[in-house]
Amino acid sequence: MLFIFLNVISEDEKDLVNRIFSKMNVKMYHISFGILRSHIEAEEAVAQTFLKIIEHIEKISALPSPQREAYCVIILKNETINIVRQRAKTVYVEDTDYFEHNNQSDKMEEDFIEVENKERLFSCMNRLSDEERDFIYLRFVNDMSFKNISQLLGITEEAAKKRGQRILRKLRSYYEGCDEGGDKSGSKK
Repeated sequence: MLFIFLNVISEDEKDLVNRIFSKMNVKMYHISFGILRSHIEAEEAVAQTFLKIIEHIEKISALPSPQREAYCVIILKNETINIVRQRAKTVYVEDTDYFEHNNQSDKMEEDFIEVENKERLFSCMNRLSDEERDFIYLRFVNDMSFKNISQLLGITEEAAKKRGQRILRKLRSYYEGCDEGGDKSGSKK
């Protein structure tokens, strides 16, 4: 393709491309490599840059020499950014193998299910009365014994056990009645 472009441009323009190449090739490579950190991609960026320079040689030849270099560096920067964008869109086979064999995807699935179950449980707990929620809080969050709860509430230890069993049965029925779609009425779809 380079030969096609070189046959279309004049001898003066070919000479200008050669001078730009001689003067800036190494500098462009280092700039591009500094961004891409890949020899192959840096070479690709420089090659694409010179194709663009050849495409726009008439415009570049009209520029004064210092502006010409800056213009060429801008073209290089744009080509380098294009490669970075392409890289971001590319999924390598090694990466897919990593995800297939990595246990993190199973962990993420388990975490999602755990969060869903917790949200469902909290939703069911909101259906309990304030007194019942307080009892659950004392028993399971504060890890209080029935004896301590009975003393706090001024009831017998046996009454505290029965109340706890009743609240748990109620909570269980709410939980089993809630379908995963969030219907708290207990009706199945």
